[in-house]
Amino acid sequence: MAWKYVPDPNRKHKKGWQKNFVGFIEKPKGSFIGKCPTNLTTEQAEKLLNTGIEFSPPDWKREYPERIYNIHDGVLYRATATNPGESYHGFPEHPTRAQKLPKVLKERILKIAEHHNCLEEIKRWLKT
Repeated sequence: MAWKYVPDPNRKHKKGWQKNFVGFIEKPKGSFIGKCPTNLTTEQAEKLLNTGIEFSPPDWKREYPERIYNIHDGVLYRATATNPGESYHGFPEHPTRAQKLPKVLKERILKIAEHHNCLEEIKRWLKT
């Protein structure tokens, strides 16, 4: 199935971020909001969704993946459903979350990183 990219309807991820590189804003309780570069197009985002790693936990019962992971410009991205079964919204995955991913998923991400010639950057991201 071809997934669609739908921008965050709340626009909190773009709000106040007008830079052509990835960043993170720390929230008061220590969580992070990933900020996409402003020059990442909707077409690029859809391509990342449709060429990424579809991942769901073993007990997932739905027909669509819980998350989709991919790499763009040496950065790990995670997408979650906006309209389940049809569309996703992606954002940079913070390294503290990426480091907690299951080993099998990390191995798949590293294969993509090798293909994109950014293996060392992603190894640091995942702390492998």
